[in-house]
Amino acid sequence: MQTTYTKSKSHRNSTRIWIEGQKLIAAGFDCDNRFDIDYNEAAKTIVLKIKPNGICKVAGAKRNGKRRPIIDLTNQQVASVFPADSKLRVTFTKNKITIEEHHETASKEDREKRFKTRSKTGNLVEASMFTGGGISTEAISLATQDAGLQSRLAWVCDMETKYIESAGENCLAIDDNTAFIIGAVEEIEPQLFTECDILSFSMPCAGFSKAGKSKHQTSAENHSGTALFGVINAIKSANPSIIISENVTEAFDSPIYQLLTSELRRCNYKVFEQVLNQEHTGTVENRQRYWLVAVSDGIAPEALSLPEVDICRRPISSLLEENPNESWCANEYMHAKAERDAAAGKGFKRQLLSGEEDRCGTIGRFYAKKRSTEPFLVKDKLERLFTPVEHARLKSVPEYLISNQSKTTAHEILGQSVDFLQPYNLVLKLFEMIQRRSHVVTI
Repeated sequence: MQTTYTKSKSHRNSTRIWIEGQKLIAAGFDCDNRFDIDYNEAAKTIVLKIKPNGICKVAGAKRNGKRRPIIDLTNQQVASVFPADSKLRVTFTKNKITIEEHHETASKEDREKRFKTRSKTGNLVEASMFTGGGISTEAISLATQDAGLQSRLAWVCDMETKYIESAGENCLAIDDNTAFIIGAVEEIEPQLFTECDILSFSMPCAGFSKAGKSKHQTSAENHSGTALFGVINAIKSANPSIIISENVTEAFDSPIYQLLTSELRRCNYKVFEQVLNQEHTGTVENRQRYWLVAVSDGIAPEALSLPEVDICRRPISSLLEENPNESWCANEYMHAKAERDAAAGKGFKRQLLSGEEDRCGTIGRFYAKKRSTEPFLVKDKLERLFTPVEHARLKSVPEYLISNQSKTTAHEILGQSVDFLQPYNLVLKLFEMIQRRSHVVTI
C-alpha cells in the first residue's frame, strides 16, 4: 500500500485530480489498463478499480525512456465530490485507488459543524490546560454564559496537584463530570484530551519572561519548550473550534509561539494576537499579557481586538479588607537593600503604596515571600503585604476562587494567573464578532 497527500486543481471551470508515476504501476494501473470509477458525493470519495472492460483507460507517456502511466480526472463529477484546491489523501492498493478528503479538512468540517450545532442549542464544551487555580477557566466560562450560551467543562489538566485541587473546590465551571488529568502535558496520552469546542491554556511563562530567563539561565525552549508538543497533541485530539492562550508579553514572537501559530494557520485556524493591560479592563494591577485567540476558518470573524476603556478608577484603599490578617513591619533590611541597589545603579525600585493610588505593578507567584520589588502598603513608616483577598480584588478575580487556601497557596494561584477581566472581555467580544459574521450564536 502507498499513500499520497495532494490537492485538487481548478481546470476549465471544473476540478482536476492528476495522478502519475510508478505508484500507479505498483497498484496495477499500468498504461492502457482499463478501470471503472465510483463517484460518491455523500461519502466524499472517488474509487478507481481495475476492470478488464472498464469505461476508462490509463493514459501513458515516456520519461527518460521509461513508461509513465497517467490518470487525469477532470469533469463535473469530480467537482461534485471535491471542490478545486481541496486537500486529498490518495491510497493505492492492489487494483484499487481510493481518493478521500484529507483528514485535516475533515477535522475542520467536523469541529465547525459541531460548534454550529451546539451553539444553536446553547451547550458548548470547554476544556482547560495548565489550569492552575481555575481563574482564567472561570472567566472564559462566565463570559460564555453571559454571551447567552451554556457550557460544560469536559476536562482540566495541570501538573500541580494543590492548584488543580483548589480549582476543583472553588471554580464553578468545574462539576462532578469534569475529568481531572494531572501530569505534564507532554507525557499525557492524546486520547485523554477528548473533543471540545473551546480549549484554553497558558504554557509555562518562566522561560519567556526576563525574570525567568535571568533566574533559570536558559531559554524558554530549554526550560519548558517540550510543553508545546503536549499542546499540539491536545489540539489535534480535542479538535476545538476556538483556542485561547495567554502568556507574558515576551512570548509574543517567541520561537515557541511562532511554531504554534504557524501550525494553527496550517491547520485552518485564523489567528488573532493582542497585548492587553489594565487600560483594556480598568483593573488596578497592571498585568500586561499577550493573548492568542485562534478560531476555525469557517466561523472566524474578520477581526478581533479589545479597545482601551475609559473607566472611573477606584483607589486601592477601597479594595482593602477592614480587618486584614497581615502584620505591619518596618522591613529595615529591604530599605537597606534598596539603597544598595540604587548605589549600584541596578534600577530596582520598591513599590511602596499609600492606598490612594488607583493602580499598582504586577504581583507575582511568590508574593508571600515578601520580595522587595513587589507592592507593599505603607502606614506610619510600617509596611505590609496585601492579603490574598486584596490580591484577588487587585486582579478583578472573584474571591471565591481562593477560598479555604493558605496564604502562600492563594498568592501562588493569583500571582501566576491573569487579570480576570482580560479573558472575560475577550471572550465576550469574540462571541459578539462571531455572531456578527454568521449569526450562528444567539446572544
